[in-house]
Amino acid sequence: MKAKRPPFKQYTVMSNNLIQNLNCSDVYRTYTLLLIADKQSLETSTTLEELARFVGDKLSNYKKSKGTLSFNDKLRATGEVSIHDIDSKRKDRHWTKYKFCQVKSGNYRRIGKEFYDTYNTLDLKLRGFILKLFSAAEPHSYIVKLSMRDLKECIHMGHGTISKYIEQLKDLDLLDEVGDSLILKVKGLIVDQPNDKYVEKQIAIWDYQIEVYERDNIPLSRECMIYKKYKENGFKGVKNIHTLMKSLEAGTIGRKRTVKEDVSYKITL
Repeated sequence: MKAKRPPFKQYTVMSNNLIQNLNCSDVYRTYTLLLIADKQSLETSTTLEELARFVGDKLSNYKKSKGTLSFNDKLRATGEVSIHDIDSKRKDRHWTKYKFCQVKSGNYRRIGKEFYDTYNTLDLKLRGFILKLFSAAEPHSYIVKLSMRDLKECIHMGHGTISKYIEQLKDLDLLDEVGDSLILKVKGLIVDQPNDKYVEKQIAIWDYQIEVYERDNIPLSRECMIYKKYKENGFKGVKNIHTLMKSLEAGTIGRKRTVKEDVSYKITL
């Protein structure tokens, strides 16, 4: 029987607090959980059995054991997630509802589904370590410049474990070490453009417009459809998101324009 395809989004955002304070395995489990959370409400309802299957993990790793909190209790302890049990009316099905807090500007990382698709055969802890390293990178880059001492404090890991995982990533050609810097070469890690108030405002406007149109069954405009496609792909391949928003606002994106011979016009995406 063919396995059911996970209902994943194309990308998700994850708070640096979650990434840095959870252990490596739980970071990846939480990333997977966020991939199936609703884009707007950041809520999802699932069973631990289903989550373990998506991660490729054993259910026993999510349960409380001697000296170890359960996965759900560790999530609760971060203060970033509210968790409630759902009565499924079945003794063999224990559903849980997760609601994540909205991320704060400048304190999150955007991670694509491509990361899940490409590296789901890597060791679980190594997958989580990649995300922890990404959270410690410089703003809008894949470069980690922290000293080992500062990196240990940032991602709450020991020197020996960090060094071991760094060497494994270098052997897999997923990381370069240049001088005192580490450079991630991992697919699916999405770097946001520098903060742009105009872009933030335009994204909010387009998101609200599409939400209203879809709620009221109004056909989306050409520009709304173009924006929605870019958004669903995490603006992948867009070199200048400010220019893209200007073009969408003006209604000129992808349209031919009649201009004077001595004037060149080009939209750079």
